[in-house]
Amino acid sequence: MSIPLLSSDEILKKINLYSYQQKKTYLAMYSSWYGGIVKDPALMLIPIDDHLVHRGDGVFEAMKYVRGEIYLLQDHLDRLESSALQLGMKWPFSRDHLATILMDTIRASGAVEAVLRVFLSRGPGGFTTNPYDSVGTQLYVVVTELKSLPEEKYRLGASIGKSQVLPKDPWFATIKSCNYLQNVMMKKEAVDRGLDFTVGFDQQGFLTEGSTENIVLLDAAGNLLRPSLRQVLRGTTMMRVFHLAKSLVEQKAIRGLEERDLTEKDILNAKEVMMMGTTLDVLPITSFEGKNIGDGKVGLIAPTLRRLLLEDMGLGN
Repeated sequence: MSIPLLSSDEILKKINLYSYQQKKTYLAMYSSWYGGIVKDPALMLIPIDDHLVHRGDGVFEAMKYVRGEIYLLQDHLDRLESSALQLGMKWPFSRDHLATILMDTIRASGAVEAVLRVFLSRGPGGFTTNPYDSVGTQLYVVVTELKSLPEEKYRLGASIGKSQVLPKDPWFATIKSCNYLQNVMMKKEAVDRGLDFTVGFDQQGFLTEGSTENIVLLDAAGNLLRPSLRQVLRGTTMMRVFHLAKSLVEQKAIRGLEERDLTEKDILNAKEVMMMGTTLDVLPITSFEGKNIGDGKVGLIAPTLRRLLLEDMGLGN
C-alpha cells in the first residue's frame, strides 16, 4: 500500500504543520460537538458528515464585536432564529444561553475587536440529503480578527459591476443559509474583473444585492433608496443605517427613505451609491461598469451615514 495509513497521533502532528496566512486570524472556536472552546486553529474542525459541510445545510451570522459588546446582537439573533425556523432546524440552546456562549468565546479569544461567526448546522449523521439522518443541530462559533478596509477606499470610493451570476430565488435569498455558492461565484467574478464588487439583478432587471453586501442609492431628488427586499437578504447594517438616517430627514439633509424596485439606470442616475455590511459599514461607490456615479467622487451622504453608524457603535470621535 503506497498511501500511508495514519494514526491519530500522526494526524495531530500533521495538522499543525499546515499553515496559511488567514489561519493566524482565527482566535477561538466554540463547538457544541466538542462541548467547549479551542484556541488552536488546527483544532477548529467540523465533522465531515455534518450536513453543513457536504450539503450547506445550516444557517449563519457574522457579527461585529466592538467596545465590549456584540453590535446589533438581537437583530442578528432574530435573523438566525428566522433562518433556522424556515429550514425546520431546532436551536440546541436557549437564546440567553447562546448569547452567553458567544461572550464566553470572545473572552477566551482575548480580542478587543473581532468578527464573531456563528453557525447553526443540521449536525453529523450520514452523507444523504435526508435531514433526519442527522443526530441533531450543532453550534459552531468562531472568533476572527476584525479587518477593516483601507481608509483610502472610503475617501476615493469603490468600483462595482453587473453580475452575470443568477440570483437566488426569493425564498432562498431571504434565508442566510450556508449554501453560498452563488455568493462565492459573484466574488470570484468581481476579483477576476478587477472590481471591488459585483451586484445582482433579477429576471425582471431589478437590482438585488452584492456577494455579501447590500447596495443603497441616493437619487437625484435626495431620497435614500434600498432595493425591494423581495429577493434580497434583510441586512442588519442596512436596516440600522435606514433607522439612523431618519435624523438626516429631520435635518433636511436628505428628502426621504424608500424601498423600491431599482434598475441599472437608477444606479447610473444616482447622486450617490454605497455598499453596506457588517465589516464594510458604509462604503461609497464611485463607478458602475466603468462609468462614474455622479461626478465620480465620494459625496456627502455616504460618509455621514458611516459616521452615524460608527457613533452608534460607540466608535465616534
